[in-house]
Amino acid sequence: MKKLYFFTMLSIMLLAVTGATAQKKTKFKVADLKGIWQLCHYVSESPDVPGALKPSNTFKVLSDDGQIVNFTIIPGADAIITGYGTYKQLTDDSYKESIEKNIHLPMLDNQDNILEFEIKDNDYLHLKYFIKNDLNGNELNTWYYETWKRVEMPAKFPEDIVR
Repeated sequence: MKKLYFFTMLSIMLLAVTGATAQKKTKFKVADLKGIWQLCHYVSESPDVPGALKPSNTFKVLSDDGQIVNFTIIPGADAIITGYGTYKQLTDDSYKESIEKNIHLPMLDNQDNILEFEIKDNDYLHLKYFIKNDLNGNELNTWYYETWKRVEMPAKFPEDIVR
């Protein structure tokens, strides 16, 4: 009876240890997504050339606790939050934004949106995402591409800034 109890307990322990080690592990390289990112646009005087990448007044904050906030600075006025929610990296080159509220793209409210990303030189975040329908349910079936530049702190405060 003691042998049966011993082998039963040993089997249970082996199954528990095997099950615990078989849990799903992160199988992707964790990217340095966190930080403050500034949306950029290509600006050109020629229709044949994409032009130079210029910063805009829209920002994305990806915090280290998985929160996301997008905001826009209105020149000469207040800044506004345009969207917020959470994010989580899924693979080497994709992450999910779970948007709670978005006034710019309200069709994303309370939705999960998968974004493909590429980080270049730790400074540029290239995003690609798909939107199936607009707010009224009309089919868009459109891919969107965005380029964001990481906001860094300079070594010293610039002298030409008016505060």
